[in-house]
Amino acid sequence: MIDPPLKQLLAGCRRGDTHAQRALFEQYQSRLFVVCLRYARDRPEAQDMLQEAFLAIFRDLGQYNGSGAFEAWLRRVTVRSALQHLRRKNPLRFAEDYQNLPSDTWNTLPDTDLTGEAILQLVQQLPTGYRTVFNLHCVEAYSYPEIAAELGISESSVRSQYARACKHLRSLVEKLLTCTL
Repeated sequence: MIDPPLKQLLAGCRRGDTHAQRALFEQYQSRLFVVCLRYARDRPEAQDMLQEAFLAIFRDLGQYNGSGAFEAWLRRVTVRSALQHLRRKNPLRFAEDYQNLPSDTWNTLPDTDLTGEAILQLVQQLPTGYRTVFNLHCVEAYSYPEIAAELGISESSVRSQYARACKHLRSLVEKLLTCTL
């Protein structure tokens, strides 16, 4: 059941009320920006993704029928919008060989506490395909078959990309920790 204030806000957004749309944006922008950051290479790209996500949210708001948590619906729309952004910008490269990654992809400043921000920076350094599969599986809890369907690749490719992403991320963490000793 959707609470009355949110129901009223959504009704205003569906009518095209700019005040309601602004209020919805203000209420959820920071949480959805974090989602975008995980898929983006940097903050400006995440801001572009967030803007595209809110356009999709306002366009598709009529599809939300009140069953399930509204924020979960927002996250799903945001993830799909981020994936579309990545596809448009540069087709996802899922066949990239881990052994051939450039050695200069690591540029995070040492951080002995390995904060959430440091981890996010490491994830952002993963190649696009690795980063996308890693986020979908590890963070968004999509199953391998769901990821395969969403990205239009085989389930074995998803498993391979996830394993490679974890291996590459592990090497970035080890490098970070080595630099702080």
